[in-house]
Amino acid sequence: MKLAQRVALVTGGGRGIGRAIALSLAEAGCDVAVSSRTEREVAAVAAEVEAMGRRAVAHVGNIADEEDVQDLVDRAVRKLGPIHILVNNAGSVCRKPLIQNSINDWDNVQNSHLRGMFLATRLTLPGMLEQGWGRIVTISSIAGKLGVAHRVAYCTAKWGQIGFTEALNQELRSTRVRAHVVCPGPVATRMRAEGFPEEMPETLIQPEDVASQVLYLLTLPETANVPEIVMHPGQPIRYRD
Repeated sequence: MKLAQRVALVTGGGRGIGRAIALSLAEAGCDVAVSSRTEREVAAVAAEVEAMGRRAVAHVGNIADEEDVQDLVDRAVRKLGPIHILVNNAGSVCRKPLIQNSINDWDNVQNSHLRGMFLATRLTLPGMLEQGWGRIVTISSIAGKLGVAHRVAYCTAKWGQIGFTEALNQELRSTRVRAHVVCPGPVATRMRAEGFPEEMPETLIQPEDVASQVLYLLTLPETANVPEIVMHPGQPIRYRD
């Protein structure tokens, strides 16, 4: 009930972790805007949200493009109302040794994770401050805590997301807006399967497990301060305050 009538925006919401988060938010009573580059996927998630009795916005666009993100925010506010919750989930990966990374490889990863996070946060934060309540949850990775060979671009972006969240949370200490970051280990998503086709999905963290931690953060008491959650497959979840 704590999230009933809230409006949430989930980037990278067409499948995997983003889809699981969008559906969990809808189940908790939120109206949800979902964004993705793939129209078919994002439309399907929006339809699932509406089938649960909540309102939805499906947006197709590039999270690293300022005009696209502004359009996303404007459409969400116009149809659903002021945004209370932002989940920065969009991202990409490059699995190559650094010397094989092209400039485009590097830019694509940094833009999808860092520029997209900056734009979505920058464009939704004023409304949260004006209404006196808001939550920003960014999905980073265990690769933002530990270096991984052949993932230099990805690790750089994921470490950056953690730094962004910690700095922003300090800026917001005097407000009722909070910033959190979730750092999952390997999750059973299509992106993971494309890089590791031999893995058994049931041995990994499930997208719904990540979604449950996002809901935990969103429903913390106002006085709680848990900026970071780290998730390892088969190990206890670690909360850092």
